[in-house]
Amino acid sequence: MPWPWSNKKVFGLLLLAVVAALFLLLPIRGSNLATGTVGWTSQGCFVRGGVYAATFFDSQISAHERQGATLWGSHCGNDASTGELRSAPFAAPTILELFVAGYVGGAERPGLKLFLEREDNHARVTMRLRREPGEMWVKLRWWMDADVRGKKVRLVAIDNETGPGGWMGVSNPRSLSVLNYWRQELKSWSQTMGTYLFQLGLFLLPGLALASVLTARKESQPLAAIYLVMVVICTGATLGYVSFWLFFFSRGWGQGFSYVVYFVAAGVLVLQAIRSTAAIKTSFALIREPFLYATLAGLCYTSFYFLFSDPFFPGIGYASDRFFVDVLAADNVIPMIFAERIYDRKPVKPFCCGDWLSSDRPPLQTGIVLMERPLSVMKNAETRYELLSSALQCFWICGVWCLLTAIGTERRRIRQVLGFLIFSGFLFYNSVYTWPKLLAASCILFLLSILFDIGRAKRALSSFEAVLAAVCLGLALMAHPGSTFSLAVFAVLFVKLRKLFALRQLALSLLIVIAFYLPWSGYQKYVDPPGNRLLKMHLGGVIPVDARSTWETIRDSYHLHPWREIVWYKWSNLVFLGGKDFFDSYGLTARDGAAREKSRNAQRVYMWNAVGLVNAGWLAWLVLLMRRRQAGRAIPYADWLIAAALANLVFWSLITFGPYETQTAHSSYADILLLSIGLLSFVLTLPRVVFGVLFAWQLFNFFAVWVWSLPARIAQPISFEWPMVITGGIVTLVLVWMTLSPVEEAPVR
Repeated sequence: MPWPWSNKKVFGLLLLAVVAALFLLLPIRGSNLATGTVGWTSQGCFVRGGVYAATFFDSQISAHERQGATLWGSHCGNDASTGELRSAPFAAPTILELFVAGYVGGAERPGLKLFLEREDNHARVTMRLRREPGEMWVKLRWWMDADVRGKKVRLVAIDNETGPGGWMGVSNPRSLSVLNYWRQELKSWSQTMGTYLFQLGLFLLPGLALASVLTARKESQPLAAIYLVMVVICTGATLGYVSFWLFFFSRGWGQGFSYVVYFVAAGVLVLQAIRSTAAIKTSFALIREPFLYATLAGLCYTSFYFLFSDPFFPGIGYASDRFFVDVLAADNVIPMIFAERIYDRKPVKPFCCGDWLSSDRPPLQTGIVLMERPLSVMKNAETRYELLSSALQCFWICGVWCLLTAIGTERRRIRQVLGFLIFSGFLFYNSVYTWPKLLAASCILFLLSILFDIGRAKRALSSFEAVLAAVCLGLALMAHPGSTFSLAVFAVLFVKLRKLFALRQLALSLLIVIAFYLPWSGYQKYVDPPGNRLLKMHLGGVIPVDARSTWETIRDSYHLHPWREIVWYKWSNLVFLGGKDFFDSYGLTARDGAAREKSRNAQRVYMWNAVGLVNAGWLAWLVLLMRRRQAGRAIPYADWLIAAALANLVFWSLITFGPYETQTAHSSYADILLLSIGLLSFVLTLPRVVFGVLFAWQLFNFFAVWVWSLPARIAQPISFEWPMVITGGIVTLVLVWMTLSPVEEAPVR
């Protein structure tokens, strides 16, 4: 077969690739201003090299970029030292670049100041920082206002702080050309998006290989699409869990396991592509849509998450700084800290974040991070972790797709549900604030999909389905313990479908779940005990670590309170689900930064506000009820999904000690997704124009309240990360088109 392209086209593409590589990969360094020490003045303890001893350069800053940099700092052996530094005068450039270290930029230390001072009128231009660099030199840039450019200015750094973290470090200023600025932004964008896709591909690779083998062996009776999707995700997650234990015992074992798994998976895919090309194409075509949605949503979320900051600077704490004034708990960083401790063979005791223990959170996400660690393509561990774990959270989309497919939903309805939910502020935030709650929710939805599939077909559970269901449950438990609050309804469903389960299959499923749980239970008991803090916190209302067992704590807590107070506690839990800021779910109060932040807080904390505009489904349900249209369901079993979610929420409210304990952070996110899907069924029965208005409103809330806003204490930046803006905008348009475009195909099975 002749080569389809001419030599000129091939040569042109190669030349374009080389030019793009040179444009992005050649070193980028600003022109030094006010070099050396001539013309600089310092008072107190502001000296060259005066930084905390352990301060290091960000791994993304090359030796070439550090050439000609003069480094100053106000740390003279302790945080109590103070001083002032003034540079030699220089002409303010269009773009100013500095290396900065220490704790300047935080609202907690107002005595640390960094600004430019004009020579002619002594006006100050504050150098705003998005967050404190800490014990790391980071590279920052600022666009100068038109009235400052070209004017003689001095760089001034003042340290009047004497408490903990009371120091800062700065370099001599630099001028960065606009071309180099764009080169840097494009370089950061390409590294970020490339790393995101590479890590997502690594996670999916073993599962795709296994799915290709299963498809080739079952060509006469192929697996349904939902099972292929589950196989792909559960394979990568299970291997990650195994990887955790291998790395725990030996880094060499873990690294060897990672290399072997990826090498074998790539080889299997190549062989299957050669031997069974048609089967591979068929299987990939079946599962393409959910993974396409998950990938597009991840790229959209990543673009808008890093809208205001270079992805390589903000660090793992950025999820808190990006959205809220109040500093949030470090739940999103615990898996990364755990992974780095194990990989670097450092002690896990003491752990982090106050008195939290490594055994307080299950290790599934930690294991997945560890498994991909040997094949890292990015030096910045925090950004690498953020990208991978955000991709994992976006699998909630695959969970919703599998559930909708399992209950027989039309494809166009599936697209409408996914499109509407992707632009939920709650799901956006919890996909980038990367605690593994949405990962756990996806596994719960997989399990529910299996039960619905066999229930609708009224056929016995196969051994394959029993194993897969048990793996889904084991992974959910090892992702986040909050997933257990969704299991109440499964007991009811199990009783209803009990005739479809064989005793032998149930025993096998139980053994698999125990195999997931038992090693972690041993870790909690023998490596970093007691490991039951979350159970005692939620079920017994006791926060500090103590030596009592879970049951002793619960018993003692209930004995300490009269029954009337206990009843009030449970009632307060139920009432708290409704929230207290009724209209803060919809962007209606988005008048200014403070109001938008209040709305974000409400949507983050309260169940009613988290569901947001989907609550219109209650009104649609009332309309159908008054018209007595029993068949008005866009999604089959919508009533059951709502009832299941509400039953789980009531169970959660009663079993949780209280009071006011039922904030979304303590819940199973599977219940929020179930409730949203069920309510969307009634929304979709409304006229198409009404759905269009609600969808436009959802987009407004997404962008006005979540994407374009920063916390009230942070002023809006002078410039955006424009490649991120463009990418996010393009992906948004694609997702909107996919949501609203007509689809005439039959439901996927």
